[in-house]
Amino acid sequence: MYFIMTTDVECHSFETNTRDEAVAKRVEQEALPELLRLYRKHRIKSTFFFTVRFAELSPKSVMLVRKAGHEVGCHGYDHTDYYDQMAFEEQLALLKKCKTKLEKIAKTEILSFRAPALRINKSTVIALEKAGFRFDSSVSSQRIDGPFTLGAMNKLGWLYAPRRPYYLSYKNPFLVGNSKVLEVPVSAFIWGFTGTHMRLSPVITAQLQRILQLEARLMGKPIVFLFHPNECLSFKRKRTEKRGSLFSDYLRHKLKMKNLGKTALELLDKLLSRCPQNTNFVTIKDYKPW
Repeated sequence: MYFIMTTDVECHSFETNTRDEAVAKRVEQEALPELLRLYRKHRIKSTFFFTVRFAELSPKSVMLVRKAGHEVGCHGYDHTDYYDQMAFEEQLALLKKCKTKLEKIAKTEILSFRAPALRINKSTVIALEKAGFRFDSSVSSQRIDGPFTLGAMNKLGWLYAPRRPYYLSYKNPFLVGNSKVLEVPVSAFIWGFTGTHMRLSPVITAQLQRILQLEARLMGKPIVFLFHPNECLSFKRKRTEKRGSLFSDYLRHKLKMKNLGKTALELLDKLLSRCPQNTNFVTIKDYKPW
């Protein structure tokens, strides 16, 4: 059974529910060492998707990840860049810029991409291909977040997206096509297999994990988990304004504050311990779909 551990690294404060560049230093000094220690314990090689802005603020974090043998992937320039709102030309220029800057910092070729908030459109496919990316992980097949997700209407294609890794279609990123970009979907079955959902309900996530492990054995598909290092940080709960949507902003923020810090690490440790002994932990670029 293949298990692909993916780690999204960005400047987001759970405390204020906003972008906060001060988080980069805290992740570097507090969260990342603990997370890398946990990955070593379970002999995991993860794909770390860095926003370029985080990498610029903390190049040491990028090199810590590289020296530990993990893959460095791209998570856009900043987490506020929504690719489903951009035309092709804008996406291509931004992706080329991100790839060049991140490769300079990481001192290695960057082949894997994950869009901020998992927001892509059909133009993203050819833009990724022309920018030199070979892998994407911005789809979460059959995951339903409803009004709690950003760009919910543009993610309805998740409902019919393939559950196995597939080459993206130029016409629709949720269909199999003949592009050169391999989509590696984040695992889900209504409930997303992510750190956020794990913290929200460890019981439901444990049941989902059992289903996904059975599916992986029967179908030979990989399990893909999504986690954030800043989930390992402790934040104080602050009252926030009801900006934008009541669901996707205010209530979503309250839910995301649950079980952060040491508890999140303990929950992740338990999740990884439930994996069968023959689990093969691989990065996205090292996964061989067939």
